[in-house]
Amino acid sequence: MLTNTDATLYHRHYNPATRLDEWDSTYIPAVWWYEAEQSSVTTEGRKTADAYTVRIPDITVLVKKDDYLVKGQCSVQMKTAKDLAGTEHFKVSAANYNRYGGNPHIKVTGGA
Repeated sequence: MLTNTDATLYHRHYNPATRLDEWDSTYIPAVWWYEAEQSSVTTEGRKTADAYTVRIPDITVLVKKDDYLVKGQCSVQMKTAKDLAGTEHFKVSAANYNRYGGNPHIKVTGGA
């Protein structure tokens, strides 16, 4: 699989001792990162949004809906999504594990 960058995945889990959400980060050294602008016309006018598609060749990485994916290596100690300001990132809306065939990978989609 062709790759064009690296990425950092932020995965949320609940800590029952502190009763707070905590974020773990996982560095992924090779991904295919693609960004496209989508737009639609509504009664309020034209709406645009960035849509991201990332393919991860390492299928052992755990990716779930509502995780955050940051382009490049990121060392931010995330407590809320606002901590990622200034980075190119998006919220994961879907993660599909394509385990079969000659090119197994995880297809991650989402938007900013």
